[in-house]
Amino acid sequence: MTPHRAPRTRTAWLAALATLGLLLAWLAIRPAADVPVEQHDRQAAAVPALLLRTAPTVPAVVASPVPSSRQALASSGVAPSAVMRAVAAARLGDAQAAHDAYRRLTDCSRGEGADECAGLPRSLIEERLRFLAQAARAGIPAAQVDVYMEGPDPLVALDEQQHQAWRAETLSGLQQAAGRCDAFANGLLATLSDSGELAPRDATRAVAYAVAEASLRHRALTDEALQDRLAEPLDAAGLAAARAQGLRLAAGCR
Repeated sequence: MTPHRAPRTRTAWLAALATLGLLLAWLAIRPAADVPVEQHDRQAAAVPALLLRTAPTVPAVVASPVPSSRQALASSGVAPSAVMRAVAAARLGDAQAAHDAYRRLTDCSRGEGADECAGLPRSLIEERLRFLAQAARAGIPAAQVDVYMEGPDPLVALDEQQHQAWRAETLSGLQQAAGRCDAFANGLLATLSDSGELAPRDATRAVAYAVAEASLRHRALTDEALQDRLAEPLDAAGLAAARAQGLRLAAGCR
């Protein structure tokens, strides 16, 4: 009987040692499993956001107040488009971005820029004139020209008094743009001063703005060419005075 007991004893010892090894291994890893909840949350928060994303999502683009629009852009799983970057910057007060947003949304309203415009709600596209007004009132010359080119907001019914206010503001904006050396604004004012569209007709101012535009474009206008532009020609003395005024306008722009 004794020869048969030794193997059983060795087997029992081996089993006991294996059990002890498993117990020690369990004790070694148990502290990692008992990490406090707060520490576990901090570790999870440290995981890069990119690793936590699943499928990309389309940003929730809405014509809403600044905080929610910024939150929508920040929480999106994809980079915002150029139009939405311009919109976000405009809502933070960037006048140049407001003009960029206007132009990009105008393209969207015309069915252009399909990649940028996909998924944009109509309400945001219709907000384009608000961005244009923001840029124009901040003194962006190209925006001040665009205000005239656009005309009054077709979505807003204006009475005669409001139309007059729009004309006055638009004329003031064009004059500011002309004073900042915008040749196109000077050319527009030359035409509008002769037609009387935004203010009573003034042939002298029409000639002055025409001369200023030509000077900014480094072109010369003869007296005959200036007279041909006018619905009611000036006499020689009036034409000379208007030409001198136009040269001063061009020299004084900044």
